Amino acid sequence: MEKPEYLKHFELEQEYWWFVGRRAIVFDQIRTLGLDRKALLLDAGCGTGINLQAAQPLGTAVGCDFEPQALQFCRRRGLRRLLRADINHLPFVDQSFDLVLLLDVLSHRSIPSDISVLLEVRRILKKGGFLLVADSAFPFLWSRHDLAFHVRERYTRRTLAEKTIRAGLTVRKTSYFQFFFFLPLVVLRIWERIQSQDDQPPSSNLKPLNRKINAWMARIFRLESFLLRYVRLPFGSSLLLLAEKSGDRRIP
Repeated sequence: MEKPEYLKHFELEQEYWWFVGRRAIVFDQIRTLGLDRKALLLDAGCGTGINLQAAQPLGTAVGCDFEPQALQFCRRRGLRRLLRADINHLPFVDQSFDLVLLLDVLSHRSIPSDISVLLEVRRILKKGGFLLVADSAFPFLWSRHDLAFHVRERYTRRTLAEKTIRAGLTVRKTSYFQFFFFLPLVVLRIWERIQSQDDQPPSSNLKPLNRKINAWMARIFRLESFLLRYVRLPFGSSLLLLAEKSGDRRIP
């Protein structure tokens, strides 16, 4: 992502409604896996470390990122199990991890082949280990926000599932999320395109909100974590995929 975005993430991730809601969804899904407390977890592309911090009670959680600035922010959070690494060539031995997280990582422009990265993840997963992906959904939502985050592409549920299967992983669950705010976001993206100027530098939509509005939006977004226990949401601006390293291959 653009350099200024790292500071925005570090300052906003703890309380900002979008990060709060996504953490609720991601970690609610992880809790359903029944991982042993001795489990070894990898947050690949850990960014400024808020999710790695949240993963600490679940087992032994390790983070890696190629951007030194991201790792510096992780250390400011008190995180120590960190490694500078290229996600295209992960420096871990085969069958090391019980769970790998790819949170808004697989779509990054530094990855020339997402299938190659998924193959790398499969290599380092133990048999019966899990991959959890959260990433950008629907190509028509492309915006300057994506440019600021160096997004290469946005996925659909089917395209991401098909690539995961091609990498030899079994897809256990797929769903969209950020369902309740989807239509307002579509309107916002259309308006941004009307108002856009090509000479503007890439910049994300992240900015502090009124505390009451932020808390209200976070509560609505967190509701999706409950719904995703029982249903697959039909649309949303983000995408969730849970896969397992096993011999069974199917699209749910």
